[in-house]
Amino acid sequence: MRPMKPEQADLALKKFHRDLHAIVGNSMSSALVSALRTVLGHMMKTVLGIHSRATAVPDGKKPERTQAVIDHTREELVQLVDSLCKVGIAGERFQILFAELLDGMMVMYVQESFTGDWGSSDQDVPMLDSLTSQHQSVQPRCILQLSDWVENHYARLAVEITNRLGGVEVSWTDVEKWKETAVGRLATLRINELFDIVINWPNSEGGIEDLRFAITTPQRRLQLTDAFSATLQNRLLHPGRSTLEILRTYIAMIRTFHKLDHSRVLLDRVAYSLQLYLCTREDTVRIIVTGLLSAPKEVDSEARKTKLVELVGLLYDPTQYRSERQDDEWDDFTWVPPPVDAGSNYKRRKSEDVIGTLISALGSPEVFIKEFQNIIGERLLSEQVSFDQETGVLDLLKKRFGESSLQACDVMIKDIQDSRRLDGVIHRGVLSQPEAVPRIWNIHAKILSRLYWPDVGEENFDLPSTVVAMQETYGSIFEHLKPSRKLKWLNHLGYATVELEFEDRTIVEEVRTYEAAVINAFSEENASSWTFEELWAKMQIDEDLLTAALQLWERKNVLHKQRDGRYVVIERLSDAIESSSAGSSGMATLAAGTTDKIQTSPRKAKVGVSEKEKEKRAVYWQFIVGMLTNSSPAMPLNNIAMMMKMLIPDGFPWSNEELQEFLAGKLSEGELELVGGKYKLIKK
Repeated sequence: MRPMKPEQADLALKKFHRDLHAIVGNSMSSALVSALRTVLGHMMKTVLGIHSRATAVPDGKKPERTQAVIDHTREELVQLVDSLCKVGIAGERFQILFAELLDGMMVMYVQESFTGDWGSSDQDVPMLDSLTSQHQSVQPRCILQLSDWVENHYARLAVEITNRLGGVEVSWTDVEKWKETAVGRLATLRINELFDIVINWPNSEGGIEDLRFAITTPQRRLQLTDAFSATLQNRLLHPGRSTLEILRTYIAMIRTFHKLDHSRVLLDRVAYSLQLYLCTREDTVRIIVTGLLSAPKEVDSEARKTKLVELVGLLYDPTQYRSERQDDEWDDFTWVPPPVDAGSNYKRRKSEDVIGTLISALGSPEVFIKEFQNIIGERLLSEQVSFDQETGVLDLLKKRFGESSLQACDVMIKDIQDSRRLDGVIHRGVLSQPEAVPRIWNIHAKILSRLYWPDVGEENFDLPSTVVAMQETYGSIFEHLKPSRKLKWLNHLGYATVELEFEDRTIVEEVRTYEAAVINAFSEENASSWTFEELWAKMQIDEDLLTAALQLWERKNVLHKQRDGRYVVIERLSDAIESSSAGSSGMATLAAGTTDKIQTSPRKAKVGVSEKEKEKRAVYWQFIVGMLTNSSPAMPLNNIAMMMKMLIPDGFPWSNEELQEFLAGKLSEGELELVGGKYKLIKK
């Protein structure tokens, strides 16, 4: 009604527009917001080059979008924002919506573009380090790709939209912050993938490069170790995984974490629970030692399924070795300060030293050396002809543990070498014996130094008289050559070649000495059948050895166990088939409801333990009493076994089943009680 000056009119019009836009903007319904989120999200994906998994073609390739399509979509997006600004919908709620969409686009791009992409950089692009211009670091391929995307696509879209919103300006500082955020998102992805990266090493080196570049703060390093430790518990450290799988994963962990962090601080954090779990596995040390003694040709063979063959290549790799001199920091020109999150006793190590780390995880080196001696002893006592592999591994291990710690192994190998020469001398000496002395052409011996070989036990049983005579002749010639020494035969460790003649066949087998002695009993006159108790009483053999021998000859179709419990020789294989079918029909009759009672005579008790075994059991019992007195008043079986392996200097050879049987004996004697699955001492 009343004319206004131009300046006042402009102010009034701006105020009217502002108030109108505020009313319209605050009146946006949830349906409109949802529609804008959908439409804007679809357009932003196209402009930013994000390919959703749902739109991927069946062969896994990402759909290609031409530059014309991207430019057209960008133009539509800009026009849409301009239209929203004109009607007043591009206010604060729209800006929040756009910011949320931008953040989601970054997460989506990282997930879609870099998940499982662990290939190493095709070409290294150097950049100046932030600490000094004299050193250079290399940005990994994924980091370069992500930074380029943020700068040329993400930031460009943000600038184009915010310039139309008014009141919002994007500076270069904002772009750098977006790059840091994107790298952090990539680091989170790689942390979640770290276990798979470890499993796929060395084909996942690019993933480690991304982590090494992105994990630079103590907070992120702590996030990495916490997440990886939780993944280890869920995916590896449980009874469903074999010890071989766990050790292979541990080796991959050592190598990947050394690539990620040369200081080994991160590895020490995550490896403790794995090392503790490995100590509870009974076969850990044996698998490591067997892997070290594998032949190099087994690396790419079927032996990988049962042996840790990876250790062979590492054993002969000179880069794996380190000495105290190498760890000396006084003349180290590549010295760097320790990480800020390192402990007070931190000491830098230059090499990854996989084998040394594995051995240190077992507790003390004595545990490894003890098992190494046992396995070397088993191999030396086998029918193996050459021991070049064992000798080579022993020489390499001397560099780690010193000559003195493996002196016993040197003596063991020398014993076998000397035994071959001495065995030849003894056989030549038979020529000078009188004709009445039994010939010993068919007996050979490996002569062991009693003080240096592992305890192989002693199982006495009666041998055939001809074998005893050959042993006596062999021993007398040995004592003549070595006056100060005397032989003690360990018959349960020996082998014998047995030739059995039947009516329809001839069998030649190489078996253990006790197995040969058992079948020899059936060749005696009027002794074609025996019961278990009769053989046990005749031979004075351990019950377990006798059972194993009878089962062997049953599998070979040499003996057959009748229904009355007697073992008879199978002269013709046709008799074995008829006996088998008759036994099957008898079982069928029994299952059909027969009321006949079958009585079996009670088996005699096992042979008592030796005096040496009793002494060892007494020592073990004192350890258990000490643990239940000083450490914890009640402990489960697994904890007791683990503590015994850690406390006993020479190693604890029993399995969990053997320990449980021993503790059951103490329960029956009234020394222990079992409460809630835990063993406790009974107070007296």
